[in-house]
Amino acid sequence: MNLILKRIALMALIVLVAVGAYYFYDKNRVRGQSEKLAQIIHDEDRREFSARLKGYLADPNVEIRRRAALAVGRIGDKRGSELLYTLVMDSSLDVAGAAAFALGLMQDRRYASKLIEVAIDLPGAVAASAVEAAGRLTDSSMTEMPDRIARFLEDPSPEVREAACNALFLCRAKSKAAELVSLASTETDSLVKERALYALARMGAPEGERIYVESLADADPAVRAWAVRGLGAVSSPEAEHYLAIALNDIDAGVEAQAINALASKASSQTAGHLARKLGTVYDEKIVVEIFNALQKLKSDQAQLSAETILFTEPSDNVAAAAIKYLAAIQGDRAVNLVDSILTRKPSPIIRDACVEAYGLMNQPSVVSRVAVYFGDEEPSVRNAALDVLAKLDMNNLDFHINKALVDPDFSVVVNGIEKIKEQKLTSFLPTLKNLMAKGTSINPDIRRSIIEALPVFFNTLGQDSAVVRLLIDGILDKEYVVRLAAAKVYDDVRQEDRYKQVPPSTTRIAEADIRKAFDRFAMLNPSATIITSKGPIELELLFDVTPLTVLNFMSLAKTGFYNGLIFHRVVPGFVIQGGDPRGDGWGGPDYYIRDEYSEHPYERGTVGIATSGKDTGGSQFFITVAPQPHLNARYTVFGEVLTGMDIADQIVPGDTIQKIIIREGKT
Repeated sequence: MNLILKRIALMALIVLVAVGAYYFYDKNRVRGQSEKLAQIIHDEDRREFSARLKGYLADPNVEIRRRAALAVGRIGDKRGSELLYTLVMDSSLDVAGAAAFALGLMQDRRYASKLIEVAIDLPGAVAASAVEAAGRLTDSSMTEMPDRIARFLEDPSPEVREAACNALFLCRAKSKAAELVSLASTETDSLVKERALYALARMGAPEGERIYVESLADADPAVRAWAVRGLGAVSSPEAEHYLAIALNDIDAGVEAQAINALASKASSQTAGHLARKLGTVYDEKIVVEIFNALQKLKSDQAQLSAETILFTEPSDNVAAAAIKYLAAIQGDRAVNLVDSILTRKPSPIIRDACVEAYGLMNQPSVVSRVAVYFGDEEPSVRNAALDVLAKLDMNNLDFHINKALVDPDFSVVVNGIEKIKEQKLTSFLPTLKNLMAKGTSINPDIRRSIIEALPVFFNTLGQDSAVVRLLIDGILDKEYVVRLAAAKVYDDVRQEDRYKQVPPSTTRIAEADIRKAFDRFAMLNPSATIITSKGPIELELLFDVTPLTVLNFMSLAKTGFYNGLIFHRVVPGFVIQGGDPRGDGWGGPDYYIRDEYSEHPYERGTVGIATSGKDTGGSQFFITVAPQPHLNARYTVFGEVLTGMDIADQIVPGDTIQKIIIREGKT
């Protein structure tokens, strides 16, 4: 027996020595760049501010320091804020700029003022990143910040002046409109002038009227669209006159922006412009925009056109817009029309529109009709019915919400929870508690929605033990995005920083596979071809910017995930969006991917990931059909269109993705 014990002890000692030797070797061996990058990306994917990631912030390799800084910003752990602030003074401009950008992602408001202080002495490119990051971190309580940011409008560097315009827009500094107008009037750098125009237009500053009018003649349709948007905020006959002219722009995005701007002008003359335009346009996206605008204006000038269109077998998109327009204008006189359309057993898009049309009639008499469609086979139709019933049948709201909460589709359950939140129905606390108790047997979006509704209960019931218990369940949830939502509620409602208690997320891509991908794509990014029903769109996939997102997209495409899916969302002058297996905007794979924000801007033809909150991406992607600076650092950029933007411009809702072909290497 003693001999056996001795052998066991000896074997255990050998194992311990071997493990210790391997640990010592592994800790002290020299790692190559791809291995270090893989470790950084792996920790970023886990949302873990690890000791090794912290160590890489001081790595002698510039690229390692830069990627580590970016990872810390994406993770958002405020323990890294001071380290990033120190790196803003790094000897490498690339590292310093990345650190400033990353600090702007941290939501650590303490550093807004600090970044402005040091920006004065930083090189131009780094100062630009610092100024824009400061704007991203500034909130409404920091009343002195707009003045401090505005001083950089006079900086010698065009990059810094451009960043100052962005920063003023990001912190909604409408008080600085006069300074932006002055800059746009005298600026010689075209990019800076465009950014000043964009800031003014997005802020809805009427002070920019002269700049808007001058910009209507610009060769760039994006600039014209921004000018038109700005004119929408100007109350003058001249502004309306120029908007009417813009209705005839050769670019569909400018047309759409003019339609939306005119929809804010409550005059019969405006409605006349739109109604006349309806008879001369054949782009179904523009037709839909016009009907939506006339509906908003409550104008009856297109009734005959709408009724005529419905008899010509239009596309579902146009028919849906016409139905809703007629219901909004005619009220319950449109009941017979909607009833007759529904007897034809139309598509889900038309059933959605008909249910919404009943709601637009705003008459309690249609409630029984809508209730029928709360049992429709399509979740999107049931959601539309719930929205209408919540508005028109308040006496039975509890009944409708209870029905929604037991719906087999998670999107309807989430919609029911939203109604509880909107109406502050604290009586549903026990029901939500029972739902949450089901744990992972229910969709994580349901659990996340319950947690996001808790501020209503805290505000009404105070620190009720049942509400606190739900919040604790959220912080202990197995799904990272639910834990993250709970940490935000702790911060917002109880002023407690629980982000450190959010355990790291599970990862789907092994560290070794990330390393192999860095080796494989070291010289050349992969590419993809989206074969659509309108033609091919060629993309470069930006692995060097967003490796996790690209690997996820490639994996889904190779398995045929995207084959046959539709573009379910198309907004003229903005985006085309697809990749949802449900086709209603609620779908994706059975997992989430992490956001990978970068300094890569949203220009025309940029490909991004659609989300419903932080770190909730999956399969849905969008392509911008015009520059969209307000999306920068808010949605992950993972690709750029190489060819095929003419195809993207033709896409309408319902067009299909036949398949996506991935190419790695030159062929």
